[in-house]
Amino acid sequence: MSLLADGTAESLPIDRLIPARAQIPDDPNPGNYVVVDVAQFSTTVPELFANGATYVHITETRGDEPAFKADHPRAKIGGGSGPNYRGEPGYDFFNSPSFVQDVDVAGRPTAMTSTNGGNAVTDLRLAGDGDVEIYVGGLTNGVAVADHLRERDGETYFVAAGSNGKPSPEDVAGALFIARHLLDDPPTDRELAVYHEMVAFSKGPKYERRPRIKRTDLYEYALNVDSRDIVPKLDGQKLYDVAGDA
Repeated sequence: MSLLADGTAESLPIDRLIPARAQIPDDPNPGNYVVVDVAQFSTTVPELFANGATYVHITETRGDEPAFKADHPRAKIGGGSGPNYRGEPGYDFFNSPSFVQDVDVAGRPTAMTSTNGGNAVTDLRLAGDGDVEIYVGGLTNGVAVADHLRERDGETYFVAAGSNGKPSPEDVAGALFIARHLLDDPPTDRELAVYHEMVAFSKGPKYERRPRIKRTDLYEYALNVDSRDIVPKLDGQKLYDVAGDA
């Protein structure tokens, strides 16, 4: 645990958390930014890398992916969830950590975006104009991201992507989870159970009325804490896994 001079635990400064994508500043301070979209983007991206994707190209606009595939014929591309969460014609997958398990991405580039997390990455990239380093973190890879950032220079900021321009409890919980590890003050088992409940109660009731894949994504993937040693970092428009990089 990191302690201050008075013996109290260090906490995340309030100005280091951006509580929704819509609140990303027009001119963000230089530093490291972690985009947190627990359900689904920040959970899907690590799964793509875990299954062997060489990188994840974040398109500026949904619909740009087929053009990317035309230029990269071996690529697998993600689109909308489509009817009953089965994907859209012409796309290989959608923003679902369980759906991508059956997509052959090993050794291939991928391309996708998402309404919240993916667009937050793009918003930061465009606003930061080269002065920000962008990472993607969630509950599954948050410990790995924190360990990596602890060795980096500069301040770290968290973007809890939210939904429809408003904060989402699960993304704030994910951001605080990563921040606590970054500050060498990891949550206790009891505190972790509270984070778990925040995520489950934020999404679970709504997902009960949707196809089963949504519950699978939430309970079997998004809440599978510290299951991936993957650190997605943006270079240009592409996320690469930089885990282990000095």
